[in-house]
Formats: sequence, structure tokens, C-alpha cells
Amino acid sequence: MKKIKLYDYQRKMLDNIIKTLTSTATGRFYNENGKKERIGSSVMVQMPTGTGKTYVMAAVVRWFLDNYDEGEVWIIAHRRELVEQMQHTLDRFCLEYGEKEIVLKAKVRIRVLSIQWLNRHLEELDRVESSPGLIVVDEAHHAIADSYQN
Repeated sequence: MKKIKLYDYQRKMLDNIIKTLTSTATGRFYNENGKKERIGSSVMVQMPTGTGKTYVMAAVVRWFLDNYDEGEVWIIAHRRELVEQMQHTLDRFCLEYGEKEIVLKAKVRIRVLSIQWLNRHLEELDRVESSPGLIVVDEAHHAIADSYQN
């Protein structure tokens, strides 16, 4: 696996995210119904344009996969271009993902999804017992929309 090399400020952001997530949650962050298991298990990251939010996201994903044996990582965006950007970053760091595959290949625990696709296929994911352990929402200000709340 290729190492994710972060600048100092990105590493500090990653450390803060990990500290927050590990201080409030044990095991999975979300239950089988997609509800937060504990208050405080959410983190919002805000960084200026061009400072490497997607790299930090990839580092968080790598951390989760290295430290938790259960649960998929769902990376959700509202536009196809953002989904593709995240896929390219994951590719750079040899993080295997599946998009729009109901049954993922063995060992692949990352799904990169548009919110539109997820809303149309949520019941299918439930049927195959696909369960997120970590949900990453890109452009989180969209998360108050009905499509995200559902």
C-alpha cells in the first residue's frame, strides 16, 4: 500500500479527527439502522480550498480500515464530479473501493456513492446487509437536505 503523505497541518487535522472519534465511540460509529450510536461521534472538517481535504479524508478512511474490522466506509457526495475526485484520491493510495456494486468483492469495504444513487438503492443495500461503520459526507452543508436525512 502506498503511504499517504500529509503536510503538518493535514496531519494535525487527522490527529484531531481520530482523537474525537476514538474518545466518544467504541466499535462501530453507526448502528445497523444508520443512526449514530453515540452523541459526539460526528466530526465536521473545514479547510480552505486547495489545502487537501480529500487527502485527509483518504487518511481517515485508511485509519478506520486499519483499526476496525467491521463496517464499510461510505463516502457520499452530491455530484458525480466529487465522487470521481474521491475515487482518484483513493486510487492514488491503493485503497480499493466499490461504487454502485450491491455485493462488493471480498476485502473491499469502501463504497463511493452519490446521494442520488444511495437513495435509490438503500433497500438493496439493506438486503445484502451492507452496513456503514464510517460515513464520510463531502460538502457536508448539503447534509440538511431531505435526500441526506433519509
